[in-house]
Amino acid sequence: MSSYRSGLSGEQLACAYLRGLHIQVLLTRYRADGGEIDIVAHDGDTLCFIEVKHRPEGRLGDGLASVDQDKRTRMRRAAKAYLAQNKHPAKWRFDTLEITRAGIWYAPDAAKQW
Repeated sequence: MSSYRSGLSGEQLACAYLRGLHIQVLLTRYRADGGEIDIVAHDGDTLCFIEVKHRPEGRLGDGLASVDQDKRTRMRRAAKAYLAQNKHPAKWRFDTLEITRAGIWYAPDAAKQW
């Protein structure tokens, strides 16, 4: 499976998982000049920008380790563009969701760990 297809598959799994947590998925693959957000969602009154890492053969933590400074910068650019173009709640955050052979690890407000 190509990395693109694997990413799409991972995003579909992530959306299903988030919906199970009663998180409303607004859109996927939001693109802005200089960046992309895999999933934009509402968790109650908080807007979430979610990075999904799908590593079906990986170990827990493998995908999240790839969210490096460059990726975080691109996510911030895309989030800034989204916020400028859309009405949004006062609260927002960056989350990560990793899918590996060990299962799903969802880290709300992951930016605190960056």
